[in-house]
Amino acid sequence: MENIKSFITEINSGDTVDITEFQNTLEHTITKELTFNDVYSKLIASKQDTIKVKEIVLESEVDFISSAKYLKTVFETQLKEAIDKVNDLYNRELLSLQSYYRNKLAGEGLMNLIKVLNENDYSIVIMNSRIYAYRYYKPEHQVCEGHFQSGTIYDYHERVCNLKGVYVNLLHPKITNGSVMISTDDRHPNANGSGLSEVCVGNLDGRLIPLENTEALVDLLNEICETYEVMHLDSAYFIPEGEYTVKEVKIKWTA
Repeated sequence: MENIKSFITEINSGDTVDITEFQNTLEHTITKELTFNDVYSKLIASKQDTIKVKEIVLESEVDFISSAKYLKTVFETQLKEAIDKVNDLYNRELLSLQSYYRNKLAGEGLMNLIKVLNENDYSIVIMNSRIYAYRYYKPEHQVCEGHFQSGTIYDYHERVCNLKGVYVNLLHPKITNGSVMISTDDRHPNANGSGLSEVCVGNLDGRLIPLENTEALVDLLNEICETYEVMHLDSAYFIPEGEYTVKEVKIKWTA
């Protein structure tokens, strides 16, 4: 109101003054929000031919609902990642503690045996209340040769069977019937049947299974596997049919 009074005073005085600054101040002063009816009534009552209208354009609008949903999604994702990370660390520590406990429970001897067997391509398999040293053949070994004690070898033109695995029962102090099993597709001539089956141990019968000497044990396991990679036809359940080539191998006798 003081500005308006000053303006009237200036007019009445008849002096010529620069009123630009005053107009800017006046525009700022009278700016307010009006309803449509208020604006319309003022326009009707106005004695001026022109009016000045300021338009405010809202260039962007914040969608608070979408923003809140997005922030919630981000929070849930980050929370899940944090939980997964904590769970992973927990599971690793738990596995470490369990491994330590099992090592003490089972004993260092068994753990060392497992380590040595693993280094030589054998595994420990517990099956039917028995503990086996197991070799898995990948690819499967094709059994094609049949041996006789005389030194004669039948080299079959087609495989007789595929050897998939060899099992040796480590609970037996010595090799006897049932100590060795093999896994094949078709029947091995030295096996009781096809699939997983016990085999005739032949000259291996009575051999000690030295658990206390891992080096000697690995040597014995290798010898057992090599035994069933061929067929021993002198003590076979059957002689395979099929074409073969005969080979003769000289046997060295020692006194």
